[in-house]
Amino acid sequence: MNKTRRYDLDWLRTIGVLLVIPFHSLLIFNLHPWAIVYIKDKINVRLFNIVSTLIDRFHMPLLFVLAGMAVYYALQFRNPRQFLKERFSKLLVPAILGSVFLNPVMTYFHLLSQGHNLTFFEHLINFFSKNPDDFTGLNGAFTPAHLWFLIFLFAFSIVGLPIFIWFNQESNRPLRTRLAKFFKRRLLLALTVIPITIISAIDILGDRNPLVYFLMFCIGYLLVTNDQYQAALNRDWWFYSVISIILIVIWFHFPNRFEPWSLTWIGYAFFDKAIRFLPVLALIGIDNQYLNQNSRLLEYLSRASFPIYIIHMLINTIVGFVIVQLNLGVGAKFILIVTITYLLCFLLYEIMRRFKLFRLVFAMKAIE
Repeated sequence: MNKTRRYDLDWLRTIGVLLVIPFHSLLIFNLHPWAIVYIKDKINVRLFNIVSTLIDRFHMPLLFVLAGMAVYYALQFRNPRQFLKERFSKLLVPAILGSVFLNPVMTYFHLLSQGHNLTFFEHLINFFSKNPDDFTGLNGAFTPAHLWFLIFLFAFSIVGLPIFIWFNQESNRPLRTRLAKFFKRRLLLALTVIPITIISAIDILGDRNPLVYFLMFCIGYLLVTNDQYQAALNRDWWFYSVISIILIVIWFHFPNRFEPWSLTWIGYAFFDKAIRFLPVLALIGIDNQYLNQNSRLLEYLSRASFPIYIIHMLINTIVGFVIVQLNLGVGAKFILIVTITYLLCFLLYEIMRRFKLFRLVFAMKAIE
């Protein structure tokens, strides 16, 4: 049983979660339909589009892989019943309460920004009664918004638990050893792109394909079952970094305009998934090499990141609603939105963690 605290994973998870604030702030200035946030400026900023696209390539795959890793360590200290109870209170409860109490306010500000003239009470009725269509909430209907991530994690924990228990049985030790011995060879972890690409051919929910993210979640679990995986990543991170940069540069100049199921289309699918997953392997290797140490800052940010993730979208929307109306340059607007959102999120976190009710809702620890 590995009881060593992986501070590198704490750092990477914390940075990844807190990155959602600048990422969603960038999308305020991205007028493309896929860039879903609840406040938009009237200016499409190409530089911001490029940066947000780069983050989007690896951000969610990284968070799901890290979540799978966290499950492995959680099961070292909890039996299955305790694990599921924790998942319920830490993931499903905040997702439900956030969807019911926070998201209606957020979507109300979206409708106001679009020129709709209605009271909040009228919107609240529509939020729970109107046909949600695509569940984005852009039409004023119900949406889990960014909390879909927590819902996915809860579902993956339930579905994955029997698999993880089976995989970790003593009778499967030879299987675990053979897998680790195979993937410790140079660059062979890149082969994980193949099953990810194959399963992505099953089109469910577009970019939020639960099958793809569940596979990444399971890969994350696998990567911490044997130290040889991390040793391989520490050795090969430079290759994954260089290849990721090269592929991303090519991707920006390589339009996806191919006949579905043609050989070119299939080849592009592998290319696209490599761009999404190889940076994750690189980041885990780099992170373990250079950030595997504890600090008071890490302890604080690690505790704060989860509740901030839950409330950040509402705060970002309200702040964005005010700032985009100011007569300022886009650079100044972006800096103000990011800065004020961070400040208000940390301020609210400091307030919430002092009340037992909020600590229960957001699974926060009491002040020590």
